[in-house]
Amino acid sequence: MTGLPDMTTVLICALILSLWSLPLNYMPTIARFAVGGVEWGLSNRETMPDIPPWAERAERARKNHFENLPMILVVLLIVQITEQANPIINGAAVGIVALRILHGFAYVLGVPLLRSLAFVGSLLSLFVILWQLFN
Repeated sequence: MTGLPDMTTVLICALILSLWSLPLNYMPTIARFAVGGVEWGLSNRETMPDIPPWAERAERARKNHFENLPMILVVLLIVQITEQANPIINGAAVGIVALRILHGFAYVLGVPLLRSLAFVGSLLSLFVILWQLFN
């Protein structure tokens, strides 16, 4: 026994995607804190300091992640609840995780073609799971 709960591939993928929210959520805040200092960090933040372009992209990556996370999690939880996981679904779930993380890095680093390919790939992986669920 490893001390870890017995989790399926789709639940592990859901957990990893949820935890990926942490760095995406805090990158822009840390950048603003670096510019605005402690005074800004402890303020009501009614004005936002200007941040470098990478941090602005991180903000957009965060928004994109939180726009897509609910539908991905719902699909993965449906797979779990209905016990329909199979090797194709598991592979597609791992693909979604890898591609969503790649999407975030590509967004922050400013590589639009890679970002777009990762986004499309993650959507295709989601459609593979849906196809497996309903066929």
